[in-house]
Amino acid sequence: MGVKKLRSVFMRYALCLALAVFMVIAVNVGAYLFCVSIGVIYPLTSISTAIEMEKDNLRSVRQVEASDIPYPCEYVIFTKDGQYVGGSIGREYSTAIWNTCMEGGRTRDGAYLYSVIEREEEILILRYRMTAQFGNATLRSMFPSADWLLIVTILLEILLSLVVISFIFGKYLGKKIDKLLTVVHKIEQQDLEFEIQKSRLFEVDQALDALDHMRHALRQSLERQWYDDKMRQEQLSALAHDLKTPLTIIRGNTELLFDTSLSAEQRECAEYIENSSLQMQEYVQALIAAAKSWDSYKPCMKRVSMDSLLLELKNQIDGLCAVNSISLHWDCGHYPAYITADHDLLIRMLINVLSNAVEHTPQGGEVIFEIEEHSNELSFLITDTGKGFSDEALKHATEQFFMEDDSRTSKSHYGIGLYVAASIAKKHNGKIILENSAVAGGAKVTIQIPNAVCKR
Repeated sequence: MGVKKLRSVFMRYALCLALAVFMVIAVNVGAYLFCVSIGVIYPLTSISTAIEMEKDNLRSVRQVEASDIPYPCEYVIFTKDGQYVGGSIGREYSTAIWNTCMEGGRTRDGAYLYSVIEREEEILILRYRMTAQFGNATLRSMFPSADWLLIVTILLEILLSLVVISFIFGKYLGKKIDKLLTVVHKIEQQDLEFEIQKSRLFEVDQALDALDHMRHALRQSLERQWYDDKMRQEQLSALAHDLKTPLTIIRGNTELLFDTSLSAEQRECAEYIENSSLQMQEYVQALIAAAKSWDSYKPCMKRVSMDSLLLELKNQIDGLCAVNSISLHWDCGHYPAYITADHDLLIRMLINVLSNAVEHTPQGGEVIFEIEEHSNELSFLITDTGKGFSDEALKHATEQFFMEDDSRTSKSHYGIGLYVAASIAKKHNGKIILENSAVAGGAKVTIQIPNAVCKR
């Protein structure tokens, strides 16, 4: 089969619909005419013709019998002065018929036509409907008008044809579009190892070709990104490993120098060397942290005592705040006794955020640590009294190696802390929210761990 255009598909749909309408009309009209030919249906013209043919006989016959009346007419007989004599029409309707035909001089009333035949001593009035009628009395009572039945049947069959044909064409187009949706879904899931199957519909195939180009471009981009990440991690790991040995030698020799007799100037230089080596060790630890692949790392989830975790955390932060002349406001509030988490990662996450808060808080300032629990969701809130996050930091501070211009002047800032914290929170199915505190005036970091992690 060749490739079709959407326009030809809709033209085929319109043609099928027109053909269906024609067939419905042809079949029903044919069936109607057949019923007329075999006497199942009496059209209005044949009834009128039969009455004209029987008029002379009805005038001259000595006594009118039901068998003399043209089928399917009804009749009623009156005296010359309007008295009811008899007929197939009941006495209760006779007065209305007399008034219509004799007093009003009309031959039509509502859905009926009348034919008045004057006899010697009587007046015969025939009544019949202004439409084709079924010859069968039961059918005639159910469907008084054969014409209206034909029209309603045709309309219903046309509507049914429209629904059926629309369903068939909709299903046909749906299968074509499903190929498009399948490709979009796979690309969305970054499943790029597949071959696109053509739909044989020109417009859909054009969209599929565009998606195929997008798939190849995305695949190449991701491969480059994966390769670059791998190379970066390998380089960082190699660098960190290479730095550890000389740093160990420097620190060891510096400690040996302190055991010797040093002048004041020499001791000052030795202290500079020791402090610098310690700072370089921090750089190495940051490089090691950056080199880790968080996507492949699986946390060791176990039952962790909150009291023990908070005590360990407070001991570390107390010393950090004391060195920097910063007060610590510790408000743990209500929290669960135990949580299911990776203890070491959780400590590392909180230390990173708290260290970041201490670093950006001026001397004499305050760092606030709070815990809140809402519907089994545990939140750690760390607030400082520094200058807060900039607009750019609010958007990108959790990205790896993000550093603002002014933060580059800080010798201990590597753009790693919040990135590592956000990665650890994600490993616990949680998240980090960055904002500025309206009360404290500084930055506020909220770490949320969902209720699935918290256990009482």
